[in-house]
Amino acid sequence: MNTPDDIKAPFRKRAVEALTVFPDTIGQCAALCAYISARLTEDSIPNKVALGSLSCNGIKAFHYNKPIPAMPSASMVWDGHAWIEFSGGIIGEASLFRTARAAPPQSNLRQNLEAHGLLGRGAILIAANDALADYGLKYRQKTYLAESAFPILIDGLIAINKGRP
Repeated sequence: MNTPDDIKAPFRKRAVEALTVFPDTIGQCAALCAYISARLTEDSIPNKVALGSLSCNGIKAFHYNKPIPAMPSASMVWDGHAWIEFSGGIIGEASLFRTARAAPPQSNLRQNLEAHGLLGRGAILIAANDALADYGLKYRQKTYLAESAFPILIDGLIAINKGRP
């Protein structure tokens, strides 16, 4: 079992790599998490991509109401949220800050993250209970993303970013 200290450096490395290689990740939480998760697995860091809902100060920011199609036939809208889970209740959050920065200034999520000095961050590791206590973020995991879905999501992320990497 990895400790939070074992996870920190590999997560940081892979998150920075992903956010650098893929500058267009707004609203692409599942694809970005799939990419980072696959790289962390290569680094022998056990993890899962969680899919669910996220609320901020009691207000839903992203609501999981249906699964991501295994083989989408076209571009699709999915209103849930994805994050990376590690043992010990540790969450790897890599996509939230870019998406929140793109939200309207009156967005509850954007205002909350800005007030906590997180809006300018790229990615963070946080304990699930600290997310709620310190930042008002409540993650509700509904399911996990199947690794078989990673390639199509990563291919979509590459296409959105015009062929990178």
